Amino acid sequence: MRRLVLGAALVLALCVFSGCSASPEAKKGDYIISKEDQRILVAKNISKKDSESKTFADFRKNNIELINYIVEDTQLYNELRVGEKVNVTPNTNDKGEYVVMQSDPPQIIAGQIERLKDD
Repeated sequence: MRRLVLGAALVLALCVFSGCSASPEAKKGDYIISKEDQRILVAKNISKKDSESKTFADFRKNNIELINYIVEDTQLYNELRVGEKVNVTPNTNDKGEYVVMQSDPPQIIAGQIERLKDD
């Protein structure tokens, strides 16, 4: 009986210390939070849940980095959805530089938009 209790305690301890958890931390990424006039507004390093439930004002209040990407490909723009996880690479010139329009939030012409699956 003593071995059974000791074994159960050992299994419980291994589970607790190895990272078993009922609510794992949400994975974060860059999500589209709005679309307008060939532009997608992307919030950096947020959870999927936050992309669906938080407002623009919430992101600003919490100092979340926001960038407006201008999407020149109309078909791609029409396919992109609010709440979608993306990785956007800016359009660069021959020197590898890109232009940031000094608006608030800043605007950058998107070069490549990789659509990612949520983990």
